[in-house]
Amino acid sequence: MDQKKMVASLLASVMLISSNAGIAMAASTSNKTSATSSNSSASKKTTVSTNTVLHTLSNLSPVKVTARSSVRLTDVNILSQDDGNIVTYTLTYKNNDTTPMMMLDYWSKVKTKGGTLFSPKLIAKDQEKKTVAPGSTADLTYVMKVGREVKLSDLNFLIVKWDFSQSNYERTLGKFNVPASYIINTPVGKPKTVRLSDSMVKVKVSGIKVFPGEDKNQYVKIGVNLNNISYKLLENPNIKWILRTPSGANYPLTPDKDSTSVSIQAQANKALSLMASLPTSVKLQKSELLLVEEQGEEKTVLPVAALQLPEASKATNVEVAANQPNIISVEGQRLSTLLESAKVRIDDAEYDLNMQFVLKNEGKKAVKVPTYTFEVRSADGTIYPIETKALDELKLNPGDIKTIKLNATLQGDGDTSKIKLYAMSPVDKDESTESTTQTSTNNFVFSYPVGVYAIPQSVSTGDGLTTETVIKNSKGTFGVSLGSLQRLPWSDSDIVAAKVTIRNAGSKTVQLPELEAMFTIDSAQLDGDKKLIYTQTGKLLGVGMTTEAYLLTKIPSELRIGRLEVSLIEKVSEEETNEWITLNTSGLIQPVSYVGAGKSYTSGSADKETVMGARRTIVYPGTSSDIVYTEFEMTNKSLRQSGLAKLVGYFKTSDGQYYKALSKQSDRVPGPGQKSIVTFWAKVPKTVMFSDMRLIVGEGIADSKFVTGEGEATAYVNALAFEVPPKLISVQGNLTNIDLYPYTLTANSVRAYLAGSSSLQVEMNYNLSRDEDVEIGENEHKLVIILTDQAGKSFDKELDIGTDIKTGTKQTLSWSLEDIFFEQLRGGSYRLTVYDQFQGQRIPLAEQVFGYDRTRLPEEE
Repeated sequence: MDQKKMVASLLASVMLISSNAGIAMAASTSNKTSATSSNSSASKKTTVSTNTVLHTLSNLSPVKVTARSSVRLTDVNILSQDDGNIVTYTLTYKNNDTTPMMMLDYWSKVKTKGGTLFSPKLIAKDQEKKTVAPGSTADLTYVMKVGREVKLSDLNFLIVKWDFSQSNYERTLGKFNVPASYIINTPVGKPKTVRLSDSMVKVKVSGIKVFPGEDKNQYVKIGVNLNNISYKLLENPNIKWILRTPSGANYPLTPDKDSTSVSIQAQANKALSLMASLPTSVKLQKSELLLVEEQGEEKTVLPVAALQLPEASKATNVEVAANQPNIISVEGQRLSTLLESAKVRIDDAEYDLNMQFVLKNEGKKAVKVPTYTFEVRSADGTIYPIETKALDELKLNPGDIKTIKLNATLQGDGDTSKIKLYAMSPVDKDESTESTTQTSTNNFVFSYPVGVYAIPQSVSTGDGLTTETVIKNSKGTFGVSLGSLQRLPWSDSDIVAAKVTIRNAGSKTVQLPELEAMFTIDSAQLDGDKKLIYTQTGKLLGVGMTTEAYLLTKIPSELRIGRLEVSLIEKVSEEETNEWITLNTSGLIQPVSYVGAGKSYTSGSADKETVMGARRTIVYPGTSSDIVYTEFEMTNKSLRQSGLAKLVGYFKTSDGQYYKALSKQSDRVPGPGQKSIVTFWAKVPKTVMFSDMRLIVGEGIADSKFVTGEGEATAYVNALAFEVPPKLISVQGNLTNIDLYPYTLTANSVRAYLAGSSSLQVEMNYNLSRDEDVEIGENEHKLVIILTDQAGKSFDKELDIGTDIKTGTKQTLSWSLEDIFFEQLRGGSYRLTVYDQFQGQRIPLAEQVFGYDRTRLPEEE
């Protein structure tokens, strides 16, 4: 080997060693990187306005390396570090000759306009490129470190060739200089082709969103699309992303949980989402997205690309007004989200906020809904987290709608204009620690708002009754009003009964969903027995049609109600329910409607009217207690058989004491014009005052339906309070037309035959009639006839009306009395008294004095 070739070989070895050393030096500063970078566009000219054309690196003239082959400067990037800048640039050699181009013959230097010389080094993956085949190209990327103030326009990139005819054995073939007026980053909306792990990849910014944060911070989310245009798999390149603002500030971007792994098949795409948190004072106009790559064992950080970001004014904001949907992109599909309704329950210095949040898949493919977290934020920055598992494993097919409930307790006066609902992106948790602490640079720890929702007005009504509230949902449009709200006595508790009217307020026939009742008293939801009873069968409602429903629950009788809310809850499945509507009553319990003595009340519609009234009330005195007894009359005014359900009653005294009434009611429904009598009675202490006594009567309910027949009621509704002053029964002085309602008894003749023995035969000829237009339950009254001799001796005869004493005219009743008293009796008189006996206690109705019949006495000897 001659001397010149030996020198050339030695210099090449020195260059290779220096190149590796230079790269290692760059790696020692990589941990302090806060990056800036720029890179060239593949297009020759990019028009950004109608009058301005910005040139790119492709406008720079190539440098001839042989008569037919050339080299171009195709990429330049700069990365700022605390102790200087790292510059990378790419030279593309084009071999148009017929023999291989030996890359050992060429290299590059960089010199500033002031004369400072830098010796760039080939990056590790290009050091093995020795030749360029005829008709092909080769990219060689160099890296070097320059001063912090050096600009790209200050640099001349020299192309050098070995020339042993020169004193220093080298000759400069040409140079490249990037004028300051040239644009070297990729314009908005344009792709940039880069090399990542020996794969050619097109990088393009797909969009930018700005999300409001807290503590004067904002979140920026940048969407990036990677298109692997090579012919092999791109598997997890060592890349990082940086947001560079016009002021030169750099903010590292963190991939979200779906973007931490980059595996792209040949000719395939992958969308990445990159996040950064930065102060709201940072202006995003004319910002750049920087791509850097770590290479080699030393993880040398090299700038790869710089892409212009859309202007901040073009960024999409996720904050929406009340009742407006927010569209979120999930797996490339449109997920529409809407805060459909909200209601507030105020309790002293805090309030409960209950919301319904609706998600709808508007895309063409099924999606798994991310496990968004929810929180309410107040104007002063206070954050109230919301616990929910409704999104766990939630999948939505195209067109599917899911409504979830969100509940939070907040401090304040309930002014929802001062708060907003935030839907936050999911945060990956370390399964072993259940923490959100970042464990590596690849773990995604940002949680940013994907939606910010103004709170809609509450669907609750005002503080009054009968006001209709119109609601719209997936089932249709409904008008809902609260017709009545009663608190009724029941054993040792009280019944709260609400009557709700639901109207089809839409333009087509609708079907009511499966609804349940819910009561909330002073912010406490009642978990006990709750019922919902419809007054008619079927749930189809034509346009304008209405249906009525009763919502019932039981509460302690001593419980005081400050605020009461009645809710209809839609039953979606066995495990899931949605709040349909809440009617806010503010504890406005209506007094039970009062019907005065002798007055009647008409219930029902025109074709199903029933007139109700208390016919009479009687007190049956006893030894230690009295019995109060009322005959309650219902008259069917309709044209068909009609009546009320089984009635329930309570006697109420003037001082507020309640006594449950036992009742008897006919199983037969009265026909048109007929009456039905229900009897109510209760034992009360002798101390009870009967003045201003009232009978509270309602329709019985059991098993979510009105009770008929032999069923026993477990609650009641539609209660009325009837004044029931006891009737003073005067004992009439004859046995004519005795009132045994619905019977009337007249004794035509009475004879008591003395026979000179201990036996007295009594015969009564009578008429007993019954009002056949009256339906009455089992007659619990007994007729008691007492014969009292003028000497004061009394004898009783107890009779069952309708059996022992039968209906009809000119009937005869006879019975015998046995007593030695009658053996010596030869004449005189007696008094026959007729009593009404009920539950063993009696009241006299009529009496008359008769003389004994002596026709059967034996002749005296």
